Amino acid sequence: MKQRIFNLLLLAAMILCGSTMVSAQSKALAKDIKKTTKEWKKAGWTMLASASTMDYALTKYRTYIEGDEENRISLIGIAIGSNPKIGRDNATMSAVSNYAMRAKAQVVGKAKSIASSDNSSMTTEEIDKFGQAYEMAVNTKIAGLVKEHFAMVRNVDGKKEFQVFLSIDETQAKKAREAAAREAKQKAALKDLSKEVEDFIGEPVAQD
Repeated sequence: MKQRIFNLLLLAAMILCGSTMVSAQSKALAKDIKKTTKEWKKAGWTMLASASTMDYALTKYRTYIEGDEENRISLIGIAIGSNPKIGRDNATMSAVSNYAMRAKAQVVGKAKSIASSDNSSMTTEEIDKFGQAYEMAVNTKIAGLVKEHFAMVRNVDGKKEFQVFLSIDETQAKKAREAAAREAKQKAALKDLSKEVEDFIGEPVAQD
């Protein structure tokens, strides 16, 4: 009987502790969002084609990303333009291109490091050629996987600046990068692609 009471008390304490931690995290998030949106509004940003408030949109976005940070990758794109649709699309393309550039830099850097430290048959020229093809393939394949959450706009020197907040699922992105690597290997006519490089392609792209 005493053991049962003890177990119930222990369970209640754990639930209370968990609730306290969640509450503290929620307060910290709310405080950070309030600070961020205040800075955005001061900088002239407004929501683009949305009935949501800036605070609600950012809260929803942050909650979504932080709900599974290993698989939900945040992407942010910025572009200048006059047409809202074109500006929004260009901002999205900017985010995707930036992701592809980082993916290329990560893989090429690893490939050159491996090539210089062992008897790899890959040359610097082949690696660079592979990197260019890989970047183009990643850009194409990732573009169809991004999810837009919200967009903002502001006036800058008579022009409009657009900023979009996106996300991508890492499980899907990994498959896209691996497919891009196979495609790039063929285009670069590489006979050899180090197993270590192939494994490295599967690792998440470092955040900007």
